[in-house]
Amino acid sequence: MNDFEVSRRRLLCASGVALSTLVVPPPASAVQPRASRDISPKVIQLLDMSPAQQELSRDYATGVRLAFAELRKSNPALPQIMTVEVDGSDASLRAAIQDVKADSSQVALLGTVGEGLALASIREAQRVRLEIAHVAPWLADPRYDRDPHLVALFASREEQMRQVLKGLAMMGVGELGVVYASPTHAEALQAGTAALTSRLGVKVRYLTAPAGQDLAGFAARLKRTDPYFLVFMGGSIELAQFTQGLSARGQQHYLICLADVDTTTFKQLAPGRSVPIVFTQVVPNPHSSKVPLVRAYRDALERLFDEAPSPISLAGYIAGRYAGAVLAGIEPGAGRSKVLAEFQRRRSMQLDGWRVDFDGGARGGSYVSQLLLNAQGVFIG
Repeated sequence: MNDFEVSRRRLLCASGVALSTLVVPPPASAVQPRASRDISPKVIQLLDMSPAQQELSRDYATGVRLAFAELRKSNPALPQIMTVEVDGSDASLRAAIQDVKADSSQVALLGTVGEGLALASIREAQRVRLEIAHVAPWLADPRYDRDPHLVALFASREEQMRQVLKGLAMMGVGELGVVYASPTHAEALQAGTAALTSRLGVKVRYLTAPAGQDLAGFAARLKRTDPYFLVFMGGSIELAQFTQGLSARGQQHYLICLADVDTTTFKQLAPGRSVPIVFTQVVPNPHSSKVPLVRAYRDALERLFDEAPSPISLAGYIAGRYAGAVLAGIEPGAGRSKVLAEFQRRRSMQLDGWRVDFDGGARGGSYVSQLLLNAQGVFIG
């Protein structure tokens, strides 16, 4: 166990939230009933712990658990939160969903992360007819926003792209390149991205890094005829490698990264220099925002967990606070169907100055801000 995991476990012990982590084994031929199953209500967080998704998953999970740690101080009757780690494979996901379906004490899915896992879990739940609330997954793809089981809280990829395109339109940009960090990213996101760019009327060229190829090497081999403005679809580690390749070659491109990239983590990964990047964010600045909810997040993070604030963990904290507020209004011991019915009300609410508002559409938020990392390596915005 590394220091990273030790510190996270210390948080949970200090806050009184039991650490319940299940690593999903390969699926058995049949799901066998457990002899001593805990029947107390639980919410389940599915985490993609494959190498490319670990940091994103851990950051989002930190925020969710931080929120529950705070809420359970005043309401210990809240359901337990359990973490189920999957390895990114279809088999691991199927086993996790089957286990949830077989255990009626698991009353909701909360904060599934990353996006590929969120998309796959929605499809798998539909396939096996799992009637359960799926609350605040890390999901920018809007294709399932009308799914009656899904409660999405943050701005979609389309809303993020609209903000970016407003600025690019003023610069006369006629074509964008969309870079997928791997064929897996392309397979998971291509359909949604193509539908989005078609609706927005954007001319796009797709660039996908071959399986197993180093992202730095892929970036260094981009053609000079490839679009100058590139939307990067990948996480913090992949982006850092990609910028290293661009910087080493001295090839000028302007990168646009959506909220999957955590700026705090990215800066720690020795990214390439002289590469301007625009990051979209779906939450306020976790370091400087004066919104009381964000101040509460920073305070709890400082008291319980010695870790720097980040947009991803703040998003997880908002997800946990919202889910906890809804669950607090349900009678203790309520089953899966009652929990689903309550979340399907899609209640708008104020959370210490931050509004979750479903009145304007299928998602509880449309907030998008932009942060520029200029060619000198300085954040602006």
